[in-house]
Amino acid sequence: MDLKKQTIDELTEDFLLYLRSIKRSEGTIRRYLTAWERLKAYMALHKHKIYTPKIGEAFLISELGTYRYEDLPLSKQNYVSKIEALVDFQNTGKVLLGMRKKTPKEFNGAIGKAMQVFIDFRKRNYCLSPVTINNYEIYLHSFLCFLNDRRIGSANRINHAEYLQFITQLDTSKPAARHVALYILRNFALFLYQNGLVAKDYSGVIPSDNYKQQSRLPSTFTKDEIELFLGAIDRGNPKGKRDYAMFLLALKLGLRASDIANLKFENISWITNEFNFEQKKTAKPITLPILPEVGNALIDYLKYGRPQSFEKHCFLQVVYPYNRIASHDLGNAVQFYLKRAGINLQNRKHGPHALRHSFASHLLQESTPLPVISEALGHTSSNSTMFYLRIDTSALKECSLDVPPVPFSFYEQKGGYHA
Repeated sequence: MDLKKQTIDELTEDFLLYLRSIKRSEGTIRRYLTAWERLKAYMALHKHKIYTPKIGEAFLISELGTYRYEDLPLSKQNYVSKIEALVDFQNTGKVLLGMRKKTPKEFNGAIGKAMQVFIDFRKRNYCLSPVTINNYEIYLHSFLCFLNDRRIGSANRINHAEYLQFITQLDTSKPAARHVALYILRNFALFLYQNGLVAKDYSGVIPSDNYKQQSRLPSTFTKDEIELFLGAIDRGNPKGKRDYAMFLLALKLGLRASDIANLKFENISWITNEFNFEQKKTAKPITLPILPEVGNALIDYLKYGRPQSFEKHCFLQVVYPYNRIASHDLGNAVQFYLKRAGINLQNRKHGPHALRHSFASHLLQESTPLPVISEALGHTSSNSTMFYLRIDTSALKECSLDVPPVPFSFYEQKGGYHA
């Protein structure tokens, strides 16, 4: 049958058969069906029988209005992806499951070119991490779109009003993100002035927000809670074997989720019993021991849980086509087992970084020297490790000083308290 001339019922029926052939769960299938129900109702209302990409586009606009995929919340992006997947399947007979990748941000026009030069300058002179570079691209591209909407095409037409109006659109409920945006914007304004692209320095009009980074205590779990958490994992199936090994890397060695997801076979030396890899966040090389408990869990997964694959990364998804896991897969798994274990998560973050925080907390409780903890966590500076001192309340109590009694003469002085 010509896939490009299918009715919506024929297309979705073939799609469902495909999903089952690649061993997708019934839960995943139900989510696709839910997304397609409104599409079918839309086509019936407009008396469409044959599905085409244009019908899919018109349907999404009727549901979401004129939208930019990158600006949609995650739930809506998932919704759009399930509709767009029909077109991929219609043309190829298969589909790359999951959300579509975000299109690269384009910095067009004179201002866009200046922004790209600015980003390249910061990358070259400040050795920015990939995460920081991504932040520069996100906020500067958002500012560029803001200026384009106002038909401002050259840097010398940007004045203080544009900066201040754009700042009012920043989400005040996310102070950390707003702080980063203001910092980037302030440096961009200064860059324009220093390079003669504008006649006036507007960096001074961009307000300071007094945001205090790392103001909240890190979320941690006690040793008893960690035992409950690990005990909630069913290690009798491939998913449980994989998750148990991943979690031990965070709990026993303090690995970040990104480094667990990026771990490759080449990073494991069974001869020296070491992990050797470059940290994704800091680009700093690190060597960590393969502890017996960690090594046994990893071997159990590799021998009895990992699907056969030529993929070089250690940890794979448990369903076909067995792609490497992503950091957010690890986050979803941590939340799942914490809830299954019945652990109270109130006022605590419950992602994989909380496992890393717990690792540091337990080292502090065992009176491990700060430089050793810093090295184990892969911090580039001990100042970063100082953040964890605030969670060791018992050690802080030992540092407390007795408050000397106030002499009675203090109360008798002029202006003081009189009985």
